[in-house]
Amino acid sequence: MVHTILALAALEKWKIEGLDVKSTFLYGTLDEELYMEQPQGFKVLGNEHKVLRLKKAIYGLKQAARAWWHELDRSLKALGFSCLYADAGIFVAKHTDGTMVIILMYVDDIILTGPNTTLVVSKKKLFMDKWECRDLGECREFLRMRIEY
Repeated sequence: MVHTILALAALEKWKIEGLDVKSTFLYGTLDEELYMEQPQGFKVLGNEHKVLRLKKAIYGLKQAARAWWHELDRSLKALGFSCLYADAGIFVAKHTDGTMVIILMYVDDIILTGPNTTLVVSKKKLFMDKWECRDLGECREFLRMRIEY
C-alpha cells in the first residue's frame, strides 16, 4: 500500500511532507496495571522494597508499541482522520470540497500527502501541535525508499 500511495503522489505531483515523532513509545498510556522494581540508582531510601506502578509505557516494555498505536489512533481520529481497513498504517481525512490528506505511518516515521498543499501543511501543523516531532520538510526518504521530485 505504501508504494501505491507514493506512486499516486508522484503521478498527481502532490507535495509529500515528512515528520519524525520523538520518544514515540513514551506517549502510550497503559490500559492494564503493571508494576516494576525500582531501578538501580533511583531507589527511594527507606522504601527500597516497594515497587512502582507504570501508568505510561517505557522503552523495552512489550506493550509499548501497542499503547503508542492506540494513542496515535485516538489523536488522528480527533483530527478528522480514519484508518484504512486494508492497511492500519494509512490514515485518510476527507474534506467537504472533495480533497483529502493521506498520512502514511510506520512506528515513528510519518509522511503526509494530498492534492491540496495548504491542507497538507495545516494538518501537519495540527499533528505537530499534539506530538513532539522533528519536521523533515519535503520528504526525501521514507522506509529506505528515496523520493525524488
